[in-house]
Amino acid sequence: MSYVALEQKLRQVPEGYFAFVSNFLDFVLSKDFTLKPDGKAEEKNEKKPLRQLGQWKGQVWMADDFDETPDCFEEYM
Repeated sequence: MSYVALEQKLRQVPEGYFAFVSNFLDFVLSKDFTLKPDGKAEEKNEKKPLRQLGQWKGQVWMADDFDETPDCFEEYM
C-alpha cells in the first residue's frame, strides 16, 4: 500500500477516532519486525529468558484456615 492510499484512508477516519488510530500506530511501531520479500511483515521471535524455578520461594504464603468457610457465609451454606 502506498503512502498516498494510506493518507486517503486516514482522511476518512472520523475525528473521534484519532486517538485510537494514533495509539494503534504507536503499538505497531513499537513492534520489532522485518519485512519479507513478498512485502509482508514478520515479527522477530526473540528468545525470552527461561523462568527460574523457586524464584518466589518464601515470598508467597497461604493462611492455615484458607479452606474454612468464613462466619459471614454460614447462612448461605
